[in-house]
Amino acid sequence: MNRLTRTLSITAASLLALTLAACTGSPRPEDATAHGADGYPVTVTSCGTDYTYDRAPERVLLGAPGIVRTLDELGVADSAIGYTLSDYAVEGLDEFPNLTVTSADYTPSREFLISAQPDLFLSNDEQQLLGDGAASVDDLGAIPANLYVLGDYCVDAPAQSTLDVVYDDIEHLGAIYNVPDSAASLVEELKARVTAATAPLSFEADFTAGAVTIFDGKVYALGGSYYAAILHALGLTNGFADLDSNWSEITPEAVLASDLDVILVTAPEGDATGAVETASELFANAPAAQHGRIVAIDDTAFQSVGVAIVDVIEETAAQLAVR
Repeated sequence: MNRLTRTLSITAASLLALTLAACTGSPRPEDATAHGADGYPVTVTSCGTDYTYDRAPERVLLGAPGIVRTLDELGVADSAIGYTLSDYAVEGLDEFPNLTVTSADYTPSREFLISAQPDLFLSNDEQQLLGDGAASVDDLGAIPANLYVLGDYCVDAPAQSTLDVVYDDIEHLGAIYNVPDSAASLVEELKARVTAATAPLSFEADFTAGAVTIFDGKVYALGGSYYAAILHALGLTNGFADLDSNWSEITPEAVLASDLDVILVTAPEGDATGAVETASELFANAPAAQHGRIVAIDDTAFQSVGVAIVDVIEETAAQLAVR
């Protein structure tokens, strides 16, 4: 499955790494164990490992800049000290002056991680810490620091394909930071936003859709994780649900054979117009192209995850509602 496919446009090397990624099934938020009047210690499982927190994190390193938005919604953004994947910067980062420790690397170096001295690495993909010349989970533990992988995007396990993956993360973060009420309130707010955004949509039961990225002249089908969750929320049948991985290289002919009524295409560097034009040319004979239902989706959102996924649903629903 995908993890947002760690958007294939990161680099060719990152694309290769994605083939190995998926997501593990971590416990539901209600399974986090806490003791004491102040909510600590609390144990939260991520990618099959239990991590215990004796207090709220104070030096959090983010796996991508936009993750800070979800922390901000929970009122704990001041705990973040920096991020990797700096090329995926989002608007408004200047509102968080504590974000001073940055790296452009997808997989941070061991030296960078150790010098940052985080007490939590809030990742969007377990493969960010797989070692192989870069930092590893063992390096993180030696600091010592905890790991939480958003989206359950873990190696060698299936990713979730509904928005529960977003809501679960928020509730887990609520436990980690001891802000359960804020987390519960945010989850309800996001659910209400999704309901309002999708209310105007009314697709036929057999309407199929698929998410793709076009990278370096090749087409990749994005069959799982957040892409699948977005299609599910929009009330569409995922035409790539049977793929064995989150992303798979396919031919334009294979996309056409899927007879997709809606196509979502990632827009690298914010070029929505260019992404739609390219997809429309490649898939000109698809029902989606013939009926003007090829929609660009924000590439950066799939690194930011969390609340950014609901933004994508709102933006996509608004475009589909008028087509």
